[in-house]
Parts: sequence; structure tokens; C-alpha cells
Amino acid sequence: MSKSYEQLVKRVQKEIGSPGAQSKQCVEIRRREDDSAEDWAHMLDDLGTVENVTMIPLDDAAEHIRLRWNPEESMA
Repeated sequence: MSKSYEQLVKRVQKEIGSPGAQSKQCVEIRRREDDSAEDWAHMLDDLGTVENVTMIPLDDAAEHIRLRWNPEESMA
């Protein structure tokens, strides 16, 4: 795993773990200019394998994504 990918994942995990995102069970993430397209695509592929997480593209390039999750479903 590349260092740039690890940094991207840590940034997105921080956004997901923020109190606001946790209370809404929803967060919007955006690809930054310094994120490689390959790392972004890899991370979206990985997120797509997580149960009870829905990814909603908010632009045509899938560089702005809304993530929704339901922790109750994942506990069932």
C-alpha cells in the first residue's frame, strides 16, 4: 500500500469519524487535487465492499461522494 493511499484513507476515516458525520450517519468526501486518481478509485472500490455503506456520487466524475451508513444494520 502506497504512502499516498494510506494518507487518503486516514483523511477519509477522520471525516467519517467526526462527531457531525457520526450523528448524521452521513458524510460527503471529495477528491483533492493532490489525491491520485488511482488512489481515489482504489479507496472507492474498498468502500464499496463495506456492508451497510451506501456511496452516492454527487458529480459525474465521482470525485464528490456522499457516504451513508446504518450501524444498527451492521450490528444485526
